[in-house]
Amino acid sequence: MSEFVTAPPPPSSPSQPGYDFVKPFGFVFQDRDWLSKILIGGLFEIASIFIIGIFFVAGYCARLARNVIAGMESPLPDWNDLGEYFAEGLRLACIVLVYAIPVAILAGVIFVPAAIMSSSGHDILENLGGGMMACAWCLFFPISLALAIYLPAALLFSVVEGTFGAAFDFGRILRFIRDNAANYILAFVVYLIARFAVPLGLIALCIGIFFTGFWAMVVATFAFAQAYRLRRI
Repeated sequence: MSEFVTAPPPPSSPSQPGYDFVKPFGFVFQDRDWLSKILIGGLFEIASIFIIGIFFVAGYCARLARNVIAGMESPLPDWNDLGEYFAEGLRLACIVLVYAIPVAILAGVIFVPAAIMSSSGHDILENLGGGMMACAWCLFFPISLALAIYLPAALLFSVVEGTFGAAFDFGRILRFIRDNAANYILAFVVYLIARFAVPLGLIALCIGIFFTGFWAMVVATFAFAQAYRLRRI
C-alpha cells in the first residue's frame, strides 16, 4: 500500500516593501549636494513669479519622479539639463492648463452672473446672487478636491511615458488610483503636510518661502513617485 505524501507548500514570494511615510521628508538631506540643489531650485521658484521658472521646476520634478521610480539610491537630480527640464515642464504645465480650463469656464459661468446680481442694488437679485454664490462654493469644493487628488496621477503617467496624451488616459489613471488607494492616500497626506510647512520660510526674511516651497515640491514628487513604484501591476 503506497504511502500518501502531501505536496510541499509553494515557496513564499518575498513581500512587497511597504510605503515609507517618513522618507519623502528626509531623502533630500541624504544627498551630499542637497543644499546647492535646493538653493538653485529656490531661485527658479523665485523666477516662477514671472511664470518661466515654473517650467524648470516642473521638469526637474519630472526627472526626480523617474529616478525614484527607477529605485535610484540618490534620486535628487543635478541642475545640468535645463533645456530638457524646460521642455518637459512646459508639457506638464499645458496638461494642468487643459484640466483647469473646464473648471475655470464653469466658475465664470456661475460666479460672474452671481457677482453682477449681488451688486445690482435690487433685493431679489442680490438674494438670488448670494444663493448662487453659496451653491457654487458647495459645488466647487468637491470638484477642486477631486482634481487635486486626481491630477498628480495624471502627471505621473505623462512623466513615465513621456507623452502628453498619457495624462488623459482616464481609465488607466483611475484604475491606478483605485488599485493603489492606500499608498496614494499616504502620498497625498505627505503632500499636504509639506505644503503646510511652506510658510515656515517666512521666518527667513520672507524670501525663504521660495526655498521651502521648492522643498515641498520635491517632497510631494517623491511621495507620489514612491506610490507609483510600489503600484500593483
